Amino acid sequence: GHIPPGSVTMRITTEGLVISLHEAGFFPSGSAEVRAASIPMLSSLAETLPSGPLRIEGHTDNVPIHTAQFATNWELSTARATAIARLLLDRGPIDPASVSAAGYAEFHPIASNATEEGRAQNRRVDISLLRRPTAPH
Repeated sequence: GHIPPGSVTMRITTEGLVISLHEAGFFPSGSAEVRAASIPMLSSLAETLPSGPLRIEGHTDNVPIHTAQFATNWELSTARATAIARLLLDRGPIDPASVSAAGYAEFHPIASNATEEGRAQNRRVDISLLRRPTAPH
């Protein structure tokens, strides 16, 4: 049970470090059920995340979804963020008071939705390790 290479990428933003969990490694297409094969990796991630505020964001590509479970990409992205948040909270010493989960549907792409490769990059859950606001001197 392994997750495909490239399933996790990281980038630095003005808000802090963002860890992107790409759909291929973590969720079946159109589903918010976390793949069993990815649980060990998520467990070790949960144990190593620094203390501090975490924002967990679900993102999709721009292909509409309409299933019995998910009427739109808003539902899917929010359900995925919530699933990852719950798993991290279950597996690690994370303070639930510092965690938020949100869904952004297709409206925050990091790549072009014109290609399959770009759409695959956009189907992700981002874990943002927010920098603590610095106290005024």
